[in-house]
Amino acid sequence: MKRIGLAAVCAFGIIALAGLDSGEEVAAEVRTAPVVQEVALVPQDTPVVRQAQEPPPQRSRWWSRNRYPGPIPTPEEWQPPDGPVRIALQVGHWRVEEAPRELSGLRRNGTSWNGTHEREFNLEIARRTGAMLEELGYVVDILPAVVPPDYRAHLFLAIHADASNDRSARGYRVSAPRRDATGRAQDFVDLLHQTYGPATGIRRLQDTTRRMRNYYAFNYRRYEHALHPMTIAAIIETGFLTNAGDRAVIMNQPERVARGIVDAIVAFPITPPPVGALR
Repeated sequence: MKRIGLAAVCAFGIIALAGLDSGEEVAAEVRTAPVVQEVALVPQDTPVVRQAQEPPPQRSRWWSRNRYPGPIPTPEEWQPPDGPVRIALQVGHWRVEEAPRELSGLRRNGTSWNGTHEREFNLEIARRTGAMLEELGYVVDILPAVVPPDYRAHLFLAIHADASNDRSARGYRVSAPRRDATGRAQDFVDLLHQTYGPATGIRRLQDTTRRMRNYYAFNYRRYEHALHPMTIAAIIETGFLTNAGDRAVIMNQPERVARGIVDAIVAFPITPPPVGALR
């Protein structure tokens, strides 16, 4: 065994690596021990010039960075995309195995009923809604859980279903983004409240959740796979799969759910049906 002298030990830095927490990247923190250096003696009347050392650059954690530094247009500067009216229907939890590292948590989310995952019901509702819209002349994109980077459309709606340990919990919820650069998302949410309940018979829940308001697809500052800030967006929890009444509509009468969504889109001034479309 070789022995290393004290001066040699001081010449080496001590590197501490922070562990990875829940799949998130944590920057390595480097601590360097003092290094023994030879210092030349100078006469007392010779001024000593000391240069300030700049601190080493810090690596910012990816989840705290601002991926979209702006400038972000104001609601007054909002303009719809070019081309025909495009509606995006996102199927909650569909194809989550494609999620990149920044959205790896999606692979463990979602609810199910009697062995059938929520995404199956969400997909059926999205397909029926899309078919109704295409008959009216709209261009429809049915999107998986992972949104294309900076995706742009006239309107984006994420379709999900709720669940609870309380079988009596029931109702639907709709939410606009907490940060809405378009200034128009709440108008669409208000229309959904007017059309969805009457079409489905499912009651409205007044409250929305923090996760709905901060839905990852809305968060263009944090995630690469998120909407362009000028896409009008909303999210709907169509009802509770764990409630017999809500489930009877979501599972067995998805056309009623689709009708409630389509009626709101048609009534929204930003997404009127194409000229000459027949209902």
